[in-house]
Amino acid sequence: MDFVTRNGVEVRTNDHFHIHHDKTIIVDGNTVETGSFNFAPSAETSNSENVVVIRDMPEVSRQYIEHWQSRWNLGKPYPAR
Repeated sequence: MDFVTRNGVEVRTNDHFHIHHDKTIIVDGNTVETGSFNFAPSAETSNSENVVVIRDMPEVSRQYIEHWQSRWNLGKPYPAR
């Protein structure tokens, strides 16, 4: 987190939940990728994983964006170091 904040990426921390287990990429407001995939070597080579890419479903994308925004709003800015 220090590396990305030093390079201009805003990061927030959120302690409102025991675990944040959302695994979602919202690409462009129109494409969402979600599933169990952890983007780690073990996910590619050892684990049983799944991923779904959802395109051209604006209402579904809107719901994912709304969920993400609600978690962002609960967070506190992580300070650049």
